[in-house]
Amino acid sequence: MNRRPFLTVLSITTACQCARADPTFIDVRTVSNSARAFPWKPVRVIVPSAAGSPPDTIAREIAVVLAPLIGQPVIIVNRPGAGGAIGLQATANSDADGHTLVLATHAALTINPSLYEKLPYDPVKDFAPVTLAAIGRLLLVTSPEVPGRDISALVAFSRKQAGGFFYSSAGNGTPPHILADLFAHQTGIQVTHVPYAGGIASLAAVLTDETSFTFEAPLLALPHIRTGKLKAIATTGDRRLPALPDTPTFDELGINGMDAGWLAFLLPFATPREIVMRLNRDLIRALTSPTLTEKLLAQGMQVTTCSPEALARRIADDTPRWREAVRRAGIKPS
Repeated sequence: MNRRPFLTVLSITTACQCARADPTFIDVRTVSNSARAFPWKPVRVIVPSAAGSPPDTIAREIAVVLAPLIGQPVIIVNRPGAGGAIGLQATANSDADGHTLVLATHAALTINPSLYEKLPYDPVKDFAPVTLAAIGRLLLVTSPEVPGRDISALVAFSRKQAGGFFYSSAGNGTPPHILADLFAHQTGIQVTHVPYAGGIASLAAVLTDETSFTFEAPLLALPHIRTGKLKAIATTGDRRLPALPDTPTFDELGINGMDAGWLAFLLPFATPREIVMRLNRDLIRALTSPTLTEKLLAQGMQVTTCSPEALARRIADDTPRWREAVRRAGIKPS
């Protein structure tokens, strides 16, 4: 009888039994997810606005470039409502393992605290900043029924409207509402605010002459400007839009404080620092890729990235400035 195969099997079995008995032996089947290399499952990006909105469209563009860099699918999850509060709260309550981020607007982080007495999230205490994603623009657009193509014509037209001069916005306390109030304050015109449920409805009001003007993202406004259904009067930001080289910035017109908004990525507060920095690096690589930079620029978004610390400072610096704007306008949420 050949005893060699039997002895070989016996020795392997004995070795495995000894290994299991050894308290220093680690069975890879029992290693927890937290010990594996990040990311070990698909990454969710919560977007606190509806599908088809500018933040949603931008998030999906970013996801396509980010997924190959991290080696996992990137899934967009829409959580619209309450001025972004629903999406921010969902992120704050998620596991702090790096697999759930939020693409938040500056309004949700720096305006909402001045609008709502009680928020279901704290912009500072509940999140770990990762990076800015992009600086956005808003265009002041009017109906073709409003004569002229500049601020002077718009102001002159407003003063002839005995029945009232109306503008629409995406809702009370939204950036278009606050910017329109700043614009009216600096130009001395009398306006009446008509809030709608979102930017698409607000823009439709101008297209149908229910209101005379609004502030809207280029992504939604540009198709109508190109067909002549809307007129672009001015843009926020420190430079003209490449798609609208003849449309001046508010700064050029001497109307100050009409700042552009921004989008930023954040994680739940307790996310480990090494994961925060890993995502900071990967997101910056994705955002600064030439293809994505060009796509976002075409949509009126200027890619802007930073360190987690710089994003935290941005939130801290912008909050009191918007608080003053909300106070002066007497804005209350719906």
